Amino acid sequence: MTTHNATTIHSVLFVLQSTAIGGMETHCVDLAAEYLRRGIVVSAVVPDTAALDPLARRFEQAGSAVARITTDARNGRAAQIRGLASLGRMMRSRRSGAVHLQTGGATGGIAVIALARALSGGVVAITEHDVPAPEPGRRQRLARNAIDRCAHVVISVSRRNAALRRARIAPPERKFASILNGVPIPDVPQPARESNRLHVRRELGIAPETIVVGSVVRLAEGKGLDDLLHAVAIARSHASFQLLLVGEGPLHAHLAALATELGIADSVCFAGHHPDPGPYLDAMDVFALAVPEGSMSIALLEAMGRGLPPVITFCGPEEAVVPEETGLCAPPSDAAGLAAVIVRIVTDQELRSRLAIAAARHVRTHYSIARVASDTLEVYSTARTGRVPSRLRADAPPDAHPGANRRDVLPGDGPPSA
Repeated sequence: MTTHNATTIHSVLFVLQSTAIGGMETHCVDLAAEYLRRGIVVSAVVPDTAALDPLARRFEQAGSAVARITTDARNGRAAQIRGLASLGRMMRSRRSGAVHLQTGGATGGIAVIALARALSGGVVAITEHDVPAPEPGRRQRLARNAIDRCAHVVISVSRRNAALRRARIAPPERKFASILNGVPIPDVPQPARESNRLHVRRELGIAPETIVVGSVVRLAEGKGLDDLLHAVAIARSHASFQLLLVGEGPLHAHLAALATELGIADSVCFAGHHPDPGPYLDAMDVFALAVPEGSMSIALLEAMGRGLPPVITFCGPEEAVVPEETGLCAPPSDAAGLAAVIVRIVTDQELRSRLAIAAARHVRTHYSIARVASDTLEVYSTARTGRVPSRLRADAPPDAHPGANRRDVLPGDGPPSA
């Protein structure tokens, strides 16, 4: 077989097994758009469910060819076999330079990886946007071990995630990479951002002068949302502000009831899911994410890139939030500790302004989707050799400045159109 390198990867096939639209799906669309900008042909396989119709349209709008094929067993084994047969025919006819499965870390994917190795002729990669359960079952271990053997390269979105993956289901280190997430860098003129701010606040009934602490987050388990609401209840006795939650999910009713129980229902606004959260970010003054064990949040990077000062609870040596420099850190699963940090940033306008400028500059330089594309293409280039470039190995030291040696990323010259 011909060896591919970064200059000869002319086409990439993304395969998703998503059930909902979230950060992983947004990341894939953004990465596809960046590849297309570089002249690489991109195709995407999106499960054939109505919930993912907006995702398919986003791929198409970016310029990708889209096939609606369900490759997992959500509709039964017979339907999965038919879907895999369709995918196999597609792989054999298109012969993509790289086949890249994007997964949330469930047990699925081995059939896709095996087909890709057998039929595509290209580099076969898998990016895991999550980690295995703390005590993975036998089925998950077998599936992940099979994927590790079959894929040319396994990619984690952070070295924190990589360490958990290694501790729970260890992959071969020689083919285990870490590529930190990134986002498109917005260039929104200040008048447009002000217009968004006023329009969204008017739509939601929030006064122009109110300080808004917000989050773009799926309303689901594992996001620390109970902690966030309890923190707001504590902080509201020390500072005046509104909480804005942009997102939807199974915990909506529970969170609304909890807000009422805590006596903060009039201070919490549920805005629902919006495919383009940008205008809602413009309506915020602070971005807060209470995820106790997270890493490389796409929503966080989008907020920082848009010039919002962040407060998070999953800080570490490789996260975009550098404590006291590009944002503030609060202890995880600690409502009182989070409340204290929220009060501090809500009541200090100078602090908010300083962190906002630094956050936008940091994301622009180190966490752009352009850097992600370059890193991924570099990994493709060596994947067949069974070696990952040393600086992108999952067991390399944490890299707090991943864009420092990249010439194809944007310079950190401040917040977009500020």
